[in-house]
Formats: sequence, C-alpha cells, structure tokens
Amino acid sequence: MRRLRIRFFLGLLALFANIANLHSTDSGRPNPSARFKSSSAGFDVVADLLVFCAQESGSENWAEAITTSDNSTHCDVRDVRFNWNAGLRIGLGYGMSHDGWDTQFYYTWFRTQGSDHVSSAPGAVFSSFLGNFYVDNSTGSGISGVAYQKASILWTIHFRMLDWELGKNFWVSKALSLRPFIGLKGGWIDQSIRTKWQNPNRIGAEFFHTAREDLQNNFGGVGPSVGLNTRWDLAKQKSGSFSLFGDFSGALVWGHWTFKDVYKNDIHQKVDVKLSPINAAASMLRAFMGFGWDTNIWQDRAHFSAR
Repeated sequence: MRRLRIRFFLGLLALFANIANLHSTDSGRPNPSARFKSSSAGFDVVADLLVFCAQESGSENWAEAITTSDNSTHCDVRDVRFNWNAGLRIGLGYGMSHDGWDTQFYYTWFRTQGSDHVSSAPGAVFSSFLGNFYVDNSTGSGISGVAYQKASILWTIHFRMLDWELGKNFWVSKALSLRPFIGLKGGWIDQSIRTKWQNPNRIGAEFFHTAREDLQNNFGGVGPSVGLNTRWDLAKQKSGSFSLFGDFSGALVWGHWTFKDVYKNDIHQKVDVKLSPINAAASMLRAFMGFGWDTNIWQDRAHFSAR
C-alpha cells in the first residue's frame, strides 16, 4: 500500500511537470508566463467572501415523531436544514523570478448552524441517538428509547482549512492560461450537536421532566493535493480583461476523528457513550467557477482581480 501511494504521488508530480512545461506549437518556445510582471519577484494578496450552504449526512434523521389515528400510523422523520452563511478565504502568495513559479498559502473559515424542533402529544417523539436509547436500559433491550412530547436540536459546523500550493501560471494561447499546482491541504472540521427532550411518557418517567443529549464529531487531518486553475479571456481592453475562470483541486487527507455522546436528565441520570476514534483517509474535492475582471492599477505597478 505504501509503494502504491508513493508511486501515485510521484505520478502526479510527473504529470504536473509535463503540463507546466508545455511548448507552443507556433514558435517552439516555452509558453510565456501569465503572472503579473513574471520577470520580477513579488507578493500578492487574495480575499474571497464566500456564501455556503452545508449539507450533512445523517442530519435527515435526528428524531422520529409517530402519530396514530384509526388504523394508520404516521412516522415523521425529522431533518436539520442549515442556513446560508458567509465564509472567508484569505491568502498570501509569492511569485518567483525564476521560470514563472509561484507559491500560495490560503486559509478558509466557515461556520454555520442548523436547527429543528418537533412536538407530538401524547408523547411519541423518539431520539435517533444512543444516549436516549440506553437511559434506564443498560442492556440495550428493545427497539427504541424514551418517548417524549417535545424535542429540539441545534447543530453547529465549524470549518477551518489551510492550503499551500506550488504552481506555474502560463499562457497556452492568447486567451487561455493554465496554472497546474501541487501542494498540501490540512485543517479541522468540528461539529457540535445539542438536543433537548421534554415531557417523557413511559413507566418511571414521572421522576424526570427534561433531558439533554450533546454530541461532538471532530476531524483533523493533512495530506497531498493537486489541482488546476484555468482562465479564458472573453474580452480584452486597455482598461482590463473580462474572463471566465475555473479552479479545480483534489486532496487525499489522512485524518483523525473523535466522537463524544453524553446524555443527562434533571434527576442526574447520565449516559456516557464511549466511541472509539477513527484514523483513516478522506478525499476532498473543491471547485470554484465564475466570471472575473482583471486590470492593472497604480500605473501598472500592481494588479487587481475581482471574481
């Protein structure tokens, strides 16, 4: 397995080197650099305001509300819907004077919350989490846990990611530029799930009225990445150029997951579910496409790009 991983990464390096050294068909010379003032070294700053809407596997079944009428039973499987929220991506890059190479460092931050609540009388709301299943049920018998009249959930996702890239930006035609790159991706994705359960309806339930079950699912990892940035100029003027762009990348991140699940009610009963951490690889894909405007400012001493 280790040989296969090394060969795969070396294959990506070879492919990257071949792309970065493409030759034009008309003159036989290497493709000219598409960097701003490629003959000299310089820094560049990137800031992106991004709007995300998260989708989480498992959020479609946090609780079940069961109602019975006549000879029919209705089961409402509850899901958590996340809001649209703004995220931030900032970066600092350095363009090298040698052969048009550049290196970039990015930090992406995003935080979002999703919520839901449900009520059903006379007490037919069931939890999908383990803590509720094992309260007063240490042997794990039965098919469901405590039934409640009301329940609510608040799900928080905190996303922080770091990217380092080494790439080369060059023209393959008068209008099309490519920037293949290799790099590293690493960061953290922390999730917190807080639930509240009210008015249980079962034998012995008169001794408590409310309960809370809080869960955590945290991930951290790092691994190699590879990608390609593209830009196609649709219209060029002296004041600047209007373009269509597409940035694509993928990474194989070796990560560590930790889990926590704690149930407590108002008579101090507690269920602490022990879950083993996981060490495994996770694939990550990223795509960013749209339109952009590029122009030189300050008497061509600096370059500005809006996308």
